[in-house]
Amino acid sequence: MSQKSVENHYLSLLLSAFREHADKPVFRPYIGKVDAWDTVTYRGLEQRLVVAQSLWKKALAPLQLKTLDIVGFWLTGRKVTDLVNTIAISSLGYTPQFFSGYFSGLSVVIELLVKSGGKAIIIDRSFQPQLTEYGAVPVPTFDALEDAELLEAISASEVPDALRFAVDPEAAVGLDDYAALFHSSGTTGGMPKIIPNTYKMIRAVILYKHSGAQDPDKEFLANGGGQTVANTLGSLAHIASFHTFLGAVHTGACLAQSSSMAVSPQEFLGLVQVCGLTRLILYATFLSEIIRAGKKDETIREALKSLRQIFHTGVALNKEDEAWAYENGLRMITSYSTTETAPLLRSRVGLDPSARLLRPVRGANPAFLPYKDKDSGSADSDLYEVVVPADADDCPPPSLVAADGYYHSNDIFEKVEDGWVYRGRAGDWIKVLGGFVDTKSIEDNVRKTCEGLVHDAVVIGSGRTAPVLVVESTESGLDVPAQAVLVHTIIERTAEFNKRAFAHERIEDPKRILIVDRGTLPRTKEKGNVRRGATEELLAAELDAALADA
Repeated sequence: MSQKSVENHYLSLLLSAFREHADKPVFRPYIGKVDAWDTVTYRGLEQRLVVAQSLWKKALAPLQLKTLDIVGFWLTGRKVTDLVNTIAISSLGYTPQFFSGYFSGLSVVIELLVKSGGKAIIIDRSFQPQLTEYGAVPVPTFDALEDAELLEAISASEVPDALRFAVDPEAAVGLDDYAALFHSSGTTGGMPKIIPNTYKMIRAVILYKHSGAQDPDKEFLANGGGQTVANTLGSLAHIASFHTFLGAVHTGACLAQSSSMAVSPQEFLGLVQVCGLTRLILYATFLSEIIRAGKKDETIREALKSLRQIFHTGVALNKEDEAWAYENGLRMITSYSTTETAPLLRSRVGLDPSARLLRPVRGANPAFLPYKDKDSGSADSDLYEVVVPADADDCPPPSLVAADGYYHSNDIFEKVEDGWVYRGRAGDWIKVLGGFVDTKSIEDNVRKTCEGLVHDAVVIGSGRTAPVLVVESTESGLDVPAQAVLVHTIIERTAEFNKRAFAHERIEDPKRILIVDRGTLPRTKEKGNVRRGATEELLAAELDAALADA
């Protein structure tokens, strides 16, 4: 156990940046149009943090909270004050528990807060109707500070420019203490998992795992490339944007707020032209939309080429879009991270195919264990699960570590040369009667060969006699004859793929291809990924019928 000190606080790493970059923009709030953003400077952020820290210290004093006590936040994830409120509370030595606007009701928020031992909750005023409807809350509630209140307090100070932010002297913490609590994007029995971040984990993100701390961006800055400007990745009350913001402050960068995770091509242009975007960070699904627009629109294409880095994560990028990106010299980087560990692997910038392989992020500590068939216990010599040893700085707390001393990601990789290729979740390698089925490869091939006909696809049938393909058609309301035509077309277009597949992997029987309307498949709220297990539950009767004679 480490000695407790204010120097262990992750915010101690950021304090010098407020003075060094005082007049630079640190955050560009989105104000509702694809060509207009507001500006918050480093000095403006520091002033907000100073007055917020003072206001919260006074407001919470009657509760007599202790260092590391948990304070919940139910926030929209759309305001700069979401960052200010949470960081100010953290600077007092308390542990913020983040709830975003994705939490649809207060009952789940309160249940999770009580489970974590929370002592109070700070709620955005837009959620006041739900608070009133809920009734008695088991912990004290407070309204989140709004920007107008903060600016008024700054104006009321005698010398606003003399306001200097610091970690409260009482906030002595240990590196293994919980610095923040986040939540999984999926649920079990309707409840997300609580995902703790320790101080050493967040310090690791800031010091070397944040994208701006990696070498390619440093090369640009060393050559006079100007300030780095990256976009937000979803809600400011989610782990990805929170980590990205902390890393941006540490490196003197700026974070430009996007309207949502689904950045449109026109909004992308606005981010480049108005905010000076240099690093695009998107889930692959949404990056593909911009790349496809760039194939047709020279302005968008040139904007993509102007970027120092294009990070994509979440799921694999469409192969055709990826090929076009490299052919056109886009500085693409694939990254792999989990909510529990933050970034672990990333590719390199470069046109050589080997640059696309994933390799450990400098300073990260992943290990690779042979992937075993849970049914037979036998290992596949080509497949490995990425894990993190318990003694690594970026390993989650002991509560998430297995008995073997590793945090298990359940993500499977294939060793290629000196790097790794992502092969999907452990759940993506389903086991049927004949053996393992690489569902991801089948799904990717269907999307590629049936583009324009198929909106999305998922392979189900874990533990069954054979796999079944479920397809969301681009056209809704197809009658039975039209569905039959689509099924026949899919079989024709995937024939070449099936020639190379093992017999148990092939889906050539029309009865094992189910057509559903677009929007039918259940998805995760944040990334929009299709939930395989939930699809099997939703279509259990259809799955039984499809495999009745298999």
